[in-house]
Amino acid sequence: MHGRIFLCFFALPLTLVGAGCINSQQKTVTTSGPTGSVLIEETPRTAKKADGPKKHGSPAAEIAFGEMKEGEADSPAGKANPEAQAQLRDEARRAYQKAIQLDANNLNAQRHLARLYVKTGDYERAQNIYRTMLAKHPNDAGLWFDFGMCQNRRRDFNESVRCLSKAVELDPENREYCNKLGFTLAWVGNVDQALTYLSRAHGIGMAHYRIACVLDQKNQRDAAVHHCRLARRETGEMLDEARQLLAALEGASPAPSRGNLNAPVSAQ
Repeated sequence: MHGRIFLCFFALPLTLVGAGCINSQQKTVTTSGPTGSVLIEETPRTAKKADGPKKHGSPAAEIAFGEMKEGEADSPAGKANPEAQAQLRDEARRAYQKAIQLDANNLNAQRHLARLYVKTGDYERAQNIYRTMLAKHPNDAGLWFDFGMCQNRRRDFNESVRCLSKAVELDPENREYCNKLGFTLAWVGNVDQALTYLSRAHGIGMAHYRIACVLDQKNQRDAAVHHCRLARRETGEMLDEARQLLAALEGASPAPSRGNLNAPVSAQ
């Protein structure tokens, strides 16, 4: 019995040495010891999995990246550095175009790209996108509104009225659509129609005040005064905004700040 124990201990180191001689290729190693030949079959190592082709980003991820870059471009820091702003907008453009490459029918990517073109003054490319999209989605009110805003920025107000009217026709309760259509109608001189849509968006009193703002910018002082006096609350009291504008028009005080209320064109 002691002899068998001795032989086991003697064979163990030889077995371990034999195992250490196995290389990375699959093979059978034979080693000898007092107890006879020992066969050791190496388990093959798992080959390192080759890296596959890198996956492209999804359209949604590309759009989100573009929105982030566009937001940075429109931030106060971006506006303070025109060169950096242009670069950021270019990154956004490439991201939207990549999304379209991944999904040619992605309406959201097309919309973002067209809006960016409008923002940068590339109206021709923007119009081409809108026309293509509207041919496929003629009942999309948002597309008609965006197309109308594109024409608005181009100062083609008659075409803008046509597009914005279509947007309101498809979504008559949308206050933003009614508001922009009302401003644009007032700008081209269709004050009665403008009053209809601005009243739908803001109420009759505020509608008169907003028309007064447009007329003031167009230097139609008498008409602006008239609408200021009609800009009243339900109680009959004149709106504070209208009172301030009226005082300015009559020369009693400086003109109040009205932001973008007095023109149909505004930044998107």
